[in-house]
Amino acid sequence: MVSLGRTAKRFHSTIVKENGQPFLGTIMPVGEGKVPSYDFSTPRLLLRTTEPHTVSARSIILDDTRQRYIVADHGHSAMGGHFTYRLFQVTADLQWTRTRKETDPLTGIEKTTEQQDLGVIPCLIEMMGREYPDRATQLTEETRRVIAAADLQLGDQLDDAVVRRVDRALGVTYAEIS
Repeated sequence: MVSLGRTAKRFHSTIVKENGQPFLGTIMPVGEGKVPSYDFSTPRLLLRTTEPHTVSARSIILDDTRQRYIVADHGHSAMGGHFTYRLFQVTADLQWTRTRKETDPLTGIEKTTEQQDLGVIPCLIEMMGREYPDRATQLTEETRRVIAAADLQLGDQLDDAVVRRVDRALGVTYAEIS
């Protein structure tokens, strides 16, 4: 007997996690107006799977063309038995460093010791435009938006830029760097 559940499975393709584990799913575009934009400007994609715990937020997956995507939460689909996730295409691998701080045991004063290398992180970078942080000098500062699968903190350094603002949305880290 023909059922819609079996028909949908015909459109699934094999998608691979970055660790090499394959699973079945469908990557599809999002209809505008159906999903809140959260102010992201790149084309939005969804991953739909029938298996509940195949991926989670912050996972990195590869499609059949070897494009990498950061997986973000999206919620349970209105169609029963499907699980839907937001995808952000990885556009850069950035070197991540953080200033390490120690507290002096005698004085209790916190002091900066050295830059700690935390590795390379895959992320999506979007241009946000220019800001004028100081009205008197009118100095421009280029600000970029970064969506990453890592726990970024204020003051972290990504390549040559510093993290100025950090938010968590959809299970991933949303940061502004300049």
